[in-house]
Amino acid sequence: MSSNICHFINILSKDLSESQFIKSGSFEVRDPRDRLLNKSEICIKPKNTKEVSKILKLANKFLIPIIPLGGSTGLVGGQIAHEKNQVILSLEKLDEIKFFKKSNLLEVQSGAILSSIKNLAINNGRLFPLSLASEGSCQIGGNLATNAGGLNVIKYGNVRDLCLGLEAVLPNGKILSSMKSLKKNNMGFDLKNLLIGSEGTLGIITSAILKTFPIPKNPISIFFSVKDLEDVIFVFKKISDVFQDRILAFELIKNTGIDFIKETGFLINSPFTKNTDWTVLMEIEVNIGAISLNEILEQTLYDCILKNKIVEVFFANTLNQRNEFWKIRELIPAANRRKGSICSNDISVPLEKIPEFIIKLDRSISLFSKDILVNCFGHVGDGNLHYNIFPSSENSRPVLEKNRLQIFNIVNDLVNKYSGSISAEHGIGRLKVSELKKFEDPGKLYMMKLIKSVVDPKNLLNPGVIFNFKS
Repeated sequence: MSSNICHFINILSKDLSESQFIKSGSFEVRDPRDRLLNKSEICIKPKNTKEVSKILKLANKFLIPIIPLGGSTGLVGGQIAHEKNQVILSLEKLDEIKFFKKSNLLEVQSGAILSSIKNLAINNGRLFPLSLASEGSCQIGGNLATNAGGLNVIKYGNVRDLCLGLEAVLPNGKILSSMKSLKKNNMGFDLKNLLIGSEGTLGIITSAILKTFPIPKNPISIFFSVKDLEDVIFVFKKISDVFQDRILAFELIKNTGIDFIKETGFLINSPFTKNTDWTVLMEIEVNIGAISLNEILEQTLYDCILKNKIVEVFFANTLNQRNEFWKIRELIPAANRRKGSICSNDISVPLEKIPEFIIKLDRSISLFSKDILVNCFGHVGDGNLHYNIFPSSENSRPVLEKNRLQIFNIVNDLVNKYSGSISAEHGIGRLKVSELKKFEDPGKLYMMKLIKSVVDPKNLLNPGVIFNFKS
């Protein structure tokens, strides 16, 4: 470690215990896709907001770059220190969770595991609806810092929409508290929503107040197959016209994804007997008190079958069958990791443009190389697609790896032409900084950099994330 960091640690040691300083080799910071390597030699684990404040205040004085760390599940490298002189700040010890029965609100610290928050809500007869594949290890602070999305955005919104209050520590150590459980609050700038999605570049989130919702009563999961993508949009619009905000999830699955699950050794029970390229898994809340809309749902789907918009449809009649359906969707990311993608794209385009967009992109990728397999899946209801590219054989991997940037450019150029987003829910991190500069509106970029330069003029909080400029 540098003498500057050693001096920084020595001073902090007066207020923090020895066990709160972890040297390299004794802590792990992962890039789930194994593209980036953490280079930091020290990790500090504060126990509360005041300790976070002391650390940042001293880091500001000694010009120590700080990299905030949650559950290390981020997919764009925001948690990775890319230089030895950077210090990892883990929030894992800030893990308190409280539920308030009178208001049905949660008060959580940033290191709390998402699944623990969800379980506490369930135990109190409520739902915290943020649903992610990594919920067993990701932390709510990281979810807020990246404005996480997931399966249920179609009904409940991103995590930004689930948060009422926020506490954070600014780069100079000052504590910003907006921990008010108010739906209406126009007292000046909305700093809560400025910090949410800022990926640890403006402040370190330490606490939040979160909404909970009634638990859906016996929602129905339906798995159906279609001939083409136009039929997916047709069915979605038909279902939306009738059920509107009662749709909990509407997930697009390509048959390639199901093949990957089987090829990588996972055991699943796919209900389909006819081979099609696309399937959809949706979940709908059909009960309004004692009233059931199940017959209306069945009739709506039957009408789609008569119009040749659905090939096969299966209702989950038992909890076990529902779990088998969702197991298929939830295993797609795990199977992708075992396969090893060349590049993974978290993108969004306008809903009505999805069929045309995917057809054009598939054609462009095929023209680039015949040695590519595409596994596209995603949250159709909010226009979010995970367009992941794999080699058709291991022999073609080396050549495709050399051409990764060209492949990314093909995808992102088309996303831009369709007025889409190159980052729908994962954030910018370190991996998409140049793409953000290329595709984002210059005026917006100017404003973002201006805010960063005022809040963090020394560029000490997560340097290299979102922005690529030196202090």
